[in-house]
Amino acid sequence: MMKDLIQKFKMILFTKRCHACGEVVCFDEEFCENCAQLPIIDEPVCLKCGCSKKDCICRKFKREREYKSVAAPFYYEGSVAKGILNMKMNEMPGLSEFYGKAVADTVNRHFQVVDFDFVTFVPMRKADIAERGFNQSQLLAEIVSAQCGIPVKNVLYKKRKTKTQKKQKASERFANMYNAFEINADADIIGKKILLIDDVKTTGSTLTSVSLTLKAYGAECVYCAVAAIVK
Repeated sequence: MMKDLIQKFKMILFTKRCHACGEVVCFDEEFCENCAQLPIIDEPVCLKCGCSKKDCICRKFKREREYKSVAAPFYYEGSVAKGILNMKMNEMPGLSEFYGKAVADTVNRHFQVVDFDFVTFVPMRKADIAERGFNQSQLLAEIVSAQCGIPVKNVLYKKRKTKTQKKQKASERFANMYNAFEINADADIIGKKILLIDDVKTTGSTLTSVSLTLKAYGAECVYCAVAAIVK
């Protein structure tokens, strides 16, 4: 009886949420029923587009990518799409813990032979960070850094406002992000192998734009890891 009362007391004081989507769950649960089976990207993986080879989408996008490879733990659908949206837009930055660790596992699995100099992330405008309160890509990068033992560095800034990518056609996305990023004055990137982190890859236009900027300023190569990929 006392045990039940303590359990109810904990439920009242501490709301427990699903690690993946943010839905409220029982105190002794980690995932809700909808997240029992997440859309995991199965091996073997095409590291050009990041999808399982059976789902490879390289033919859909003809534009040359500026990053060397990309990998992710999940497809952007179902509970994962809901969770990432909640993390970004519905004031649940704590969900970054689950997705950051999943990205770190992916990096350790697919990029284990790469000796990265540092981890960085897709930046947001200062005004957008002030409105949201955080940059979800930075949160993910910090967790990846801690899990993989690679230093994290803020080497970029976003220099102009862009339209929301999800509202753009695939053919418009690269133009929307082109020349939107710049290197911080004190950034040391010449000859560096860089791991670039973002939350979602759709066409890869954002990753390509950031990677192009990094390489233009002397980075040796850029690898990318994201929480989820749209197939």
